Amino acid sequence: MSLSVVWLDRQNAKIFNFSEEKMERVNLHDRHQDHHTHRLDQDEKESPKFYDEVCSRILAAAKILILGPGVGKTHLKAHLEKKFPALGLKVVGCQSVDHPTDDQIASIAREYFHMGAK
Repeated sequence: MSLSVVWLDRQNAKIFNFSEEKMERVNLHDRHQDHHTHRLDQDEKESPKFYDEVCSRILAAAKILILGPGVGKTHLKAHLEKKFPALGLKVVGCQSVDHPTDDQIASIAREYFHMGAK
C-alpha cells in the first residue's frame, strides 16, 4: 500500500511517499506566487499549477495525509476534491503543523499510519 504525506505552505511542498519497501521525498517550490497581496480566497486560484504538480506526485497513494501551517492545506484538499475527486476521497486527514523538519514529518506519518520505523 502506498501512503502519502504532503506538508505545504504558500510556496513550498514536501511530499513523502511511503511504500512497503521505501520512503521517497520530493520538495516542490511554487515559482508563480504573487507576494504583494494575498486574499485567503484567492490562494487556491493563484496556485492551480502548483497544486496540480503536488497532485501528480501522489496519484498512486491509497491514503493521503495533508499537513501545513496555514490555509494551503485546506485549499489543496479542496483542489483534490474538485479536480481529482477519486484522489480527494483518499485524504484521511488534514492537520495543522507549523514548519517541521523532514524527519519530524516522517515521524508524524509513521505515527499517523501506525508504521514501524524504517
